Amino acid sequence: MKRAVLTCFLLAVALASSLYGALCMPKIFSDGMVLQRDMPVKIWGTADAGAEIKAEFGDVKASARAGADGKWSLTLPKMKADKNPRELAVFENGKEGKRIRDVLVGEVWVLGGQSNMEWRLRDSSGAAEAMARAHYPQMRYFLQPSIVAEYPQNDSPEGSRWIVADGENTGAFSGVGFFFGERLLKELDVPVGFVYASRGATKMSCWIPEEDHGKLPYLADVLAKFKADKEKHTTEVYKQKLAEHKEKVAKARAEDAEKKKQGLAPEKRPWFFWRPPLPSTPWHDFSTPYQFYNSMVAPVGGYGVRGVLWYQGEGDAYGRSVLNFAGQFKVLVNAWRRVFENKNMPFFWVQLASYRPRSQWALARFNQLKARDAIENSGLVNIIDCGEENDVHPKDKETVGVRLAMLAMSQVYGMKNVHARAPEMKSVKYVGNSAEVSFADFGRGLVEKGEPRGFEVLCGEKWQKGEASLKPGARVSVKSPDGSKVEGVRYLWKSWALPDVWLFNKDGLPAFSFTDEKAKN
Repeated sequence: MKRAVLTCFLLAVALASSLYGALCMPKIFSDGMVLQRDMPVKIWGTADAGAEIKAEFGDVKASARAGADGKWSLTLPKMKADKNPRELAVFENGKEGKRIRDVLVGEVWVLGGQSNMEWRLRDSSGAAEAMARAHYPQMRYFLQPSIVAEYPQNDSPEGSRWIVADGENTGAFSGVGFFFGERLLKELDVPVGFVYASRGATKMSCWIPEEDHGKLPYLADVLAKFKADKEKHTTEVYKQKLAEHKEKVAKARAEDAEKKKQGLAPEKRPWFFWRPPLPSTPWHDFSTPYQFYNSMVAPVGGYGVRGVLWYQGEGDAYGRSVLNFAGQFKVLVNAWRRVFENKNMPFFWVQLASYRPRSQWALARFNQLKARDAIENSGLVNIIDCGEENDVHPKDKETVGVRLAMLAMSQVYGMKNVHARAPEMKSVKYVGNSAEVSFADFGRGLVEKGEPRGFEVLCGEKWQKGEASLKPGARVSVKSPDGSKVEGVRYLWKSWALPDVWLFNKDGLPAFSFTDEKAKN
């Protein structure tokens, strides 16, 4: 009898212990990681309830005690940048529970957004040369597989790991992230780390916590519609959709095979045609609100980072979404700053490049600029002089990465000799058949490249090509071609604008597009 009681007691203890288990830490705390310099660094995980946790990193030490739920966190004090790999040892009740090797201290940035941030270095322009020179042991990249999760996760998806920028490994890096990091390595001479949180085609709502959707009526409507559809998305409905998808794909492949036999080209289908339905969502994953946040941001929230680089907007450049662009982005930025426990965390993002006619891309660019003005400690890179007419994914990621690095060097790292802001319209003065546009050049003056172009004037409720000329004092005079009274002026107000990009500053940055109309009395 006593033996049975003892056995039951030991089993109960084992079961209780297994609720939390031995010391465990999220995957981001693993070999090859980069810790943020010059700010307190939070480290966390789980252990046995009430366990004493100690961390040692060179001469730096910190301790904490696990709560009743087994969760613990501690904070290492500020550390200077260090290129020399060291080990972080974490102890539970005096016994080593985890040893993380090859740890550097430097600058850490999050890479967020959709496919143009996701775009790999191996597929970018100049990839072969970049990968050949990429022996950068001090550049690290925390790669997370892009999957959705129905609820906020405590750890990154399976397969998440730190990788080093060394030759072929670098091909998996975000192209934008790589070129940004390469410039920072050169200019700062400190280690650089990235936390990857991107997924092609995703809308902003995918990256906003569920509870934050109520902070904007448009987002609240999106969430309500999703919840209503999710109620109907039962296991039976999912299985039926999956069966229908498999049948559709099999039929398409058979049709394509037959056409190939006949020497014909296969039918062009949208890329998402081949994507199977998911059990957790009735919508495509790239449209599903909050679930990419749950899987790729929530697990790393609190990790010490300098700031966020964001390249997204294509997925929100239409309909009600573009009209609510600035509001959505402000909700996202505030949420991420809260999650990363840094209320003034720098947030830099990329305006949409030139692309074939899309009616609302000019408005999307305008709202991206509007969002920048509404968010403190933020910045916007203008790449309207980049792009490919028939491909939403420009291969030139070096220009994007370098311009983002310029913003960081100027606004974050205080390099006074770096002029990182693109020229933008400051004011317009209307005089008869002309409009005089004054620009803030943010550099060393304006220059023109080629013949004047890109400007239009509004005359009698009709937009037409304007005759532009650059004047001293960062001014452009734009006249109507037939002497008509000018009531509005705009520049590059179109989706595919690259052929008409004319105005730059002397630092090589193109002027932002804009539209303006004379106030009516």
